Amino acid sequence: MTEFFPKYNVFPRGVILALSFVMIAALLGGCATSFDKRGKFHRVRSGESIWTIARFYGLDLQELAEYNNIFKPGDMKAGQQLYIPEKEKKPPFKELPSDSSSRSSRRGGSKYSRADSSQSQIKTFRGKFIWPVEGRLTSPFGIRNGRRHDGIDIAAREGTPIKASAPGTAVFVGTMRGYGNLILLRHSDNFFTAYAHNQKNRIKKGDEVKQGQLIATVGRTGRATGSHLHFEIRSGQKARNPLFFLPERK
Repeated sequence: MTEFFPKYNVFPRGVILALSFVMIAALLGGCATSFDKRGKFHRVRSGESIWTIARFYGLDLQELAEYNNIFKPGDMKAGQQLYIPEKEKKPPFKELPSDSSSRSSRRGGSKYSRADSSQSQIKTFRGKFIWPVEGRLTSPFGIRNGRRHDGIDIAAREGTPIKASAPGTAVFVGTMRGYGNLILLRHSDNFFTAYAHNQKNRIKKGDEVKQGQLIATVGRTGRATGSHLHFEIRSGQKARNPLFFLPERK
């Protein structure tokens, strides 16, 4: 396992955790990691809000929103089924400056109170990352066919350029079961991005890359159905929803 770790004088804990999680996930089945049986589902009832549901289960609001692709309270509707991850013992996400919040919460959707919206907000963090490839989003972050999907899939023709989503350092460049040709970049603030199923990796481990730099081309290596990029953003070892970080598409 140590052969996958970058040869730094001091091993950053986030690197080890992130790489360990990626390798474990790969062994469990490529793009889809095994479903957390400790999680559960909640069917939204009339009058419930994302705040009341988060409080009921003792969850971090941001984590609940990201797992269920809820960008504003109005996105949640009565009858919708939400995935409820197991509660963590400590806050799962590092607080970062956000570029937006629940300012759209006055629009339609589930009911909520002013007290709710003033206590916590759903945030996005656009500006740090860019889309790594031009293509169609075919699979979002979250629960897919009863399994947890820790990234997004972007369909594109084989050979389409894949660009670094943010400036950083290549800490893994190689092949991994399930993921095929894989690149893992380390960024500032203990963030990582992963690029999987590549046709060809165009950089080497240890390379410093600029945002937008060509790092690979789209392929279908590993366990993949059709040519696409599987893209992940991680805060330390914790998978984050890339759509909360990438620029909005018109």
